[in-house]
Amino acid sequence: MIFSKASRLPVLAAVLCLLLMGFAGASYGAVRFDVVPSPTEVINTGLSEVTGSFNLIVRGTGNVTGTSTGGSAQIGIIYNSQGTFMPIDNTTATGIKIFFSSAFATAAPSIVAVFNQPVGGKCSGQITINLLPGAQPPELSFIRVEGVRGRIAASSGVTQGTDMYASLQSINDPTANSFNPDFVRICKSLPGLLVQVNRASLLLCFPTTGVPPTGTTTPGYSIKITEGFARAFVDLDAGNDGSNANDRVDSGGNLLGAPTNSTQFYVLMDGIPASVNSITWPDSSPAATGAVLKFISATSDGAGNSVGRYSYETPDQVNVSDIAVETFTLQPIIVLKTNSTATGIVNVAVTLAPNGGSAACEPPGNNASTDVRPRFVLVPVSDADPSNEVPGAGDPSLPYGQIIRCNCYMLFTYVTAGSGFNTGIAVANTSQDSQVFGTSGAAQQVGAITFYFYSATQGYRGFFTTGTISFGQTYIALLSQMLGTANMADTTFSGYIIAKAEFQYCHAVSYIADNAFAATAQGYQALIIPDPSIKGTKRFASDSGDITNLPAGEGLNN
Repeated sequence: MIFSKASRLPVLAAVLCLLLMGFAGASYGAVRFDVVPSPTEVINTGLSEVTGSFNLIVRGTGNVTGTSTGGSAQIGIIYNSQGTFMPIDNTTATGIKIFFSSAFATAAPSIVAVFNQPVGGKCSGQITINLLPGAQPPELSFIRVEGVRGRIAASSGVTQGTDMYASLQSINDPTANSFNPDFVRICKSLPGLLVQVNRASLLLCFPTTGVPPTGTTTPGYSIKITEGFARAFVDLDAGNDGSNANDRVDSGGNLLGAPTNSTQFYVLMDGIPASVNSITWPDSSPAATGAVLKFISATSDGAGNSVGRYSYETPDQVNVSDIAVETFTLQPIIVLKTNSTATGIVNVAVTLAPNGGSAACEPPGNNASTDVRPRFVLVPVSDADPSNEVPGAGDPSLPYGQIIRCNCYMLFTYVTAGSGFNTGIAVANTSQDSQVFGTSGAAQQVGAITFYFYSATQGYRGFFTTGTISFGQTYIALLSQMLGTANMADTTFSGYIIAKAEFQYCHAVSYIADNAFAATAQGYQALIIPDPSIKGTKRFASDSGDITNLPAGEGLNN
C-alpha cells in the first residue's frame, strides 16, 4: 500500500506520540543496576554461615525509582540459581542489614520480607526489598544487602567446593528495575577443619598417667585441630574488649550477621574403660597467632563417653586471624585408677559446634532458643581427609589412649613331657607385697598366663592360657596338663616356653622329673624378659656396634 505525503503525516504523528508516551513511562519507574557481589567462603557443615553481600550500583542517567504507575517497586533476591539453592537462617532482627547512598533516601529502601520457600522442590531463601517512588539516584549510587546467613548444610553447599548463586528479579513491575547480571555468586563452601589424632599407650601399672617410671609424665598423645581455610573460625568479640574494632563488621559497624557465640569445638571421647578415673581437660590451647581454644565445660555420661567443649578466641579477628590458617593442639590427660585391670582404647573425634537448631525449610530464626549463630551439624572429624565431612557421615573416632596391662614375660629354657618324663611349673603373682613393703609395695594386679610352646625340632606349636591368677597366688601345673588342649594339640613336647603373665612381678620355677616325680632331673628359675612396652623392643645384632645399645639381644634378667 502506498500513502501520499499528506496521508503519511497523521500516521507519523501518531507513532511519534506513542513513542514519546513509551519513553516517558519507561523513564519514570526504571532503575538500571549493575550487580556486584562480594562472595565469601562458608563451612559446608554450617547451619548459619554468613554469605556474601550484594551491591546494586546505579548505571547511567535518568533513573527513577517506583513502578510505571507511580507505586513502590520491589526487588526480589532468590537464593536459587545456576542449579544451587540455599535456605536463609536469620532475619533483619538477627543480622540482615540494608545500606544505601543518600540519593536513595526518598526511596527509603527497606527489607520487607525474609522467608524460605520451595522452588523446584528445593528450599530456597528469598528477600524482598521495597523502593518508594520518586527518587532519582545518579550513576554509582548504591543499595547493599549484608549479613545474610545460610543453612549451608541444608543447601547445595553441603558438597564441598560448591559455588552458590542467587538471582535478582523485578517483582511487581517487570520494567521497574533491571539487573546486569541478574544472577550472582554468593559463596563457596569448604570444609571447616582438619584433625590429627596422635595416640599413646598407657600402662595400668603406672597410675595416674600410665607412663613409666613415676606415672606422672605426660604421655605423647595429642589432638591437632587446623582450620579448613583462613577465615573458618570466628570470635564473637575479638580481644574481649567490648569493641568491634578488630571484629568482622557490616557497613554500619555492627557485628556481621549478628553472631551469638564464637565458633566452638566439641572433643568427643568414647570407649573409655573402667580403669579411667577421669579426663583432665586443658584450660586452653594457643595458636601461633595468639588465638586460643578456651575451655568451656566438660561432661561424662558414665558409660564410656566424655565431651570437652572449647571456644575460639582471638585478640584480632580481621588483621591477624583472618589472614592465617590457625592450628591448635589439645592434650586432654587420661587419669588412671590405682589397682585397676580394665584395658581398652579411648577414642577421639572433633566436631564444630554448637550443634542443632533450625534446618531445612523452616522459617528463618524459627527457634530463638536453639538458633544460635554460628552453629553446625554434628559431624565427627578425626583426620586430615575432609571427604567425610558431610552430614550423616563423618569420620570414625580414632585411638587416642590405648590402655594396656603391664605384662610379665618368662622364659623356660627347656621343658619336656613324654618318654617317661614330665615338667612341673609354678608361677607366682607377687604383686601383693604390702604386708612386707607397706605403701611402697606393688600395685595389686590380676590376670591370666599364656604359655607359648616352641618345639626343639618343629618350632612354634601353639599356646595354653590359664584362668585368672589373683595377686598373692601361685599357678601350679604339670606340662602334660597343658598339652592336648584346644590351642596346643600336641600330647608330647620337648623345647622351650615363653610365658606372658597379665600382671607384673611374676616369678617362676620349673622342675623336670619322671612321671612319678620320684626323681628330679633338672630344676631352675625361669628368666624374666623385660616388658617391651616399658624397656623397648629387642635389640638387633647390628646394634652391638653402638656403645649406647650394649649388650645386644634381649637383656634377660631376674
